[in-house]
Amino acid sequence: MIGLGAFAVFALGLRHGADPDHIAAIDNMTRNSFDRKPWLSRFCGTIFAGGHSIMVLSIAALVGLMGTHLGKYGDTIETIGTWVSIAVLVLIALLNLRQLRSGDVRIAGVKTRLMPRVLREATSPWVALPVGLLFGFGFETSSQILTYSVAFGVRAGVAGALFVGAMFCLGMICTDTLDSVLVHRLVSDRASLRTTTMRVWIWSVTTVALAVAAYELAQVLGWQSPVPDLYVSFAIVAALLVVFVYVFASTKRDRTQTSTNPGTIS
Repeated sequence: MIGLGAFAVFALGLRHGADPDHIAAIDNMTRNSFDRKPWLSRFCGTIFAGGHSIMVLSIAALVGLMGTHLGKYGDTIETIGTWVSIAVLVLIALLNLRQLRSGDVRIAGVKTRLMPRVLREATSPWVALPVGLLFGFGFETSSQILTYSVAFGVRAGVAGALFVGAMFCLGMICTDTLDSVLVHRLVSDRASLRTTTMRVWIWSVTTVALAVAAYELAQVLGWQSPVPDLYVSFAIVAALLVVFVYVFASTKRDRTQTSTNPGTIS
């Protein structure tokens, strides 16, 4: 049971890594650190996920220690966390629609804006570690980990809960790393100056935010999805992969054209 549950939580971790607020934070830190540490900046997502994982594993350990005592409040905590998530996702979508209207090439995030200026504007890739840790204090993350740990690992004690938490972190690390590699590709290539490529990137994040918010809202209001959450998580990550492939194909094409016509400016 715990093995199957851990696989499901891995998929949910993949989805969590595709959270628009994660993408916005990783986008910001990768861009800020690119000039100072171009090679390491592509792994801002990995470092961010590492910091985030500290809080995830701490919550999982707490669930393992308290066992079924936390289970009694699981539904209430999950509902509150879902409403917070919906509000944040809608706000992210609105902020990014404003970015599209203004022509800004950075993705906007709610939590990123709440960070101290010293963290928002830091140029070291290692700042992603404390930022990821701070993101872990969010109620959405706490409620998700509590719910998954209770559902899949509470009977196995601390070790079982930590195993479930670790699988969630592994999925999140995969997607967050993908996020920063994609952004690094954008800012390191001349194609990053192309309006079309950047608008596709921002529109993708905005669409994911609205789609997930609508899905969560429908479930809170009583709608029963005919598709398991596991498949929904894979669909969200697959959508991010499609954008990833588009960006790489687009930048590769521009690099080929630039090397053929060195005097051409994209």
